[in-house]
Amino acid sequence: MIAGRSSSRRLLSRCLWLPALAVACVHTRPAPVRPSDIPRLEAQARENPRKADAQFRLAAAYLAAGRCDDAARQARAGLQIEADNVLGPLVLGACQERQQRYDLAVQTYTGFTERHPRTRGVAAVRAKSVAAVRAGATLAARQAVQRESALTTLPPEPSTLAVLPVTIAGDTAFGSLSRGLAELITTDLAMLRSIRMLERMHVGALLDELRLAQTGRVDPATASRMGRLLRAERLVQGVAGITSERQPVRLHLTLVAGDGTVLAGPEVSGRFRDLLELEKQVVLGLGPVLGIQITEAERRRILGQGPKNLAAFLAYSRGLEALDHGDYGAAARHFGEAVRADPSFSAAAQAGQAAQAAPAVEGLGAEADLTGVVDAVEDREAAAGITEPTRGDVLAPVTNDVTPTLGDAIRPLVETGIESTTRQVLPETRGLTNLQGTSTIIRIIFRRPL
Repeated sequence: MIAGRSSSRRLLSRCLWLPALAVACVHTRPAPVRPSDIPRLEAQARENPRKADAQFRLAAAYLAAGRCDDAARQARAGLQIEADNVLGPLVLGACQERQQRYDLAVQTYTGFTERHPRTRGVAAVRAKSVAAVRAGATLAARQAVQRESALTTLPPEPSTLAVLPVTIAGDTAFGSLSRGLAELITTDLAMLRSIRMLERMHVGALLDELRLAQTGRVDPATASRMGRLLRAERLVQGVAGITSERQPVRLHLTLVAGDGTVLAGPEVSGRFRDLLELEKQVVLGLGPVLGIQITEAERRRILGQGPKNLAAFLAYSRGLEALDHGDYGAAARHFGEAVRADPSFSAAAQAGQAAQAAPAVEGLGAEADLTGVVDAVEDREAAAGITEPTRGDVLAPVTNDVTPTLGDAIRPLVETGIESTTRQVLPETRGLTNLQGTSTIIRIIFRRPL
């Protein structure tokens, strides 16, 4: 959708154009809510049971008071009336984050954005989803290292695969492709039904925790250790030889098993301008090394997804690098460049939304007043000229399939619920209940296509 139409929609939501060409703004910013407002807001909610705003304002007040059970109940009541109101998932997700259930928070946020990708203020939910993934990954990495002796005695979860950042050998100007290529490889491999891919941020967080993020290529012994900490059955390492845009490039993948065994994978070479095609070739060539027969349907999905424009991918990679460093302004600019180069690149559009909204929602915890978040995010979008994301590209990870480590299986969330404290113990976790606290180490898995 073009920027003019998006901006017009925001304008119409706030102002009324009069015949004399004067503008009377009819949208007023909501007054902040405080815990002391709860009695008054409760009365308003009772008097207006079908008014979503009354329910959400009360939910926000409960949240500010730290009353998460009441906040969640009230948010669900509001969503029953107005299912596309972002205050619902923001309240529910904030409560889940307060409990350090980042997996559930991500599920809440991404489930909402998938159902309502164009609703007002959705960028705030996207930004909270990214923040929750990062917070969950950081917590999981710290806990894994602290409990390494216990985790290393456990078998890896079957068919689970992680992709390490790709080593860029050559011109350091292409260093951001380390993240971009790892993201592409992860997303393409997620198209294979027989394996489960770990989310990129979880791998990055563990590298940071082990202080390996800046050391370059990870040796097989360290990769094996990472696999045990992630409980991934195998890890993919990649090297991209890129010396300049005018010289041939080389992509090479290897596979590291849990015992440290290294299996040579596919290697391809070609022109730099064909980098996106070369990535597809090397991923498809990894099938035999993984012992997987890639079906024709899976092959078509891999070839059909992802960016189609190299300039867009280069900008997207720079955006990922800036996002990982917390430079949201630079990330938003790079993602915007990617969208301008390839308007169909919805992953870049969505990432740009999240990066632009991040300063407005960063630090929102369980005690935050959320009632003004949408206006703050829209102001930032309007100032930056952010367009609405298109649909059709599935590069961005979708995290509804959340697999807790050590089998801490969670009942699927209903559309507006957060009551997911009941846990099932799967056969793989029997006998592990003495490992106190390890059930909170979670990993977010890419959801495979239907």
